[in-house]
Amino acid sequence: MIHTDGIDLGYTQSKWVAEKLVTIARNRGLPVAIYRPPLIAGDSQTGIWNTDDFTCRFIKGCIQLGSIPNMNCGLTLVPVDYVSRAIVYLSQQKESLGNAFHLNNPNYSSWNKVAKWIDSFGYPVRQVSYEEWEAELIKTASSGNNALSGLLPFFLRRWSEEQLTFAGLGQRRVKLNCQETVAKLAGTSIVCPRVDSKLLNTYFSYFIRSGFMEAPTAVMMVS
Repeated sequence: MIHTDGIDLGYTQSKWVAEKLVTIARNRGLPVAIYRPPLIAGDSQTGIWNTDDFTCRFIKGCIQLGSIPNMNCGLTLVPVDYVSRAIVYLSQQKESLGNAFHLNNPNYSSWNKVAKWIDSFGYPVRQVSYEEWEAELIKTASSGNNALSGLLPFFLRRWSEEQLTFAGLGQRRVKLNCQETVAKLAGTSIVCPRVDSKLLNTYFSYFIRSGFMEAPTAVMMVS
């Protein structure tokens, strides 16, 4: 990628700038490799997660609202233990130098699937249009009791000439090919877990255990 067209979020733009600086250093002879992680989630074994990050706050805020926007887009969530093990291993391989590795989850999942799982776990959430969800968030944001209250300006913003919503940005996101990374890790025990019921149970058990979220009325181990 040689320009920033289609990179709308400031956070993503900062990653683009950082990578260009590293590329310049590489072109001047510095031995480097580039690692591109997507949304990094908690530990797949313990569930421990930085609950102040965007993904956790988004999940909690939607549960508090009782609704989640219908986002027909993929969910590129990878456990931190997979990311860290993969980077350590790849960084120790001489042939990694000069290459870029996508660390996204090779197993496709989506926000809509996660929303259905959350509802089946015991937190009633309706899947509604982004506009309806946004209106509900506006109504509750003034109280400051929702985990997303401080992020209201972000959700109200529209990006690019297309005036894309947050959900629209997700739908436009390019699906990255991580097969080279998977191939380099073949033969090791480093495998990215699926975003399935087992992993989500682990995360939500931690959310409840740590006090980040209250347990639903009837907690179910969803299979």
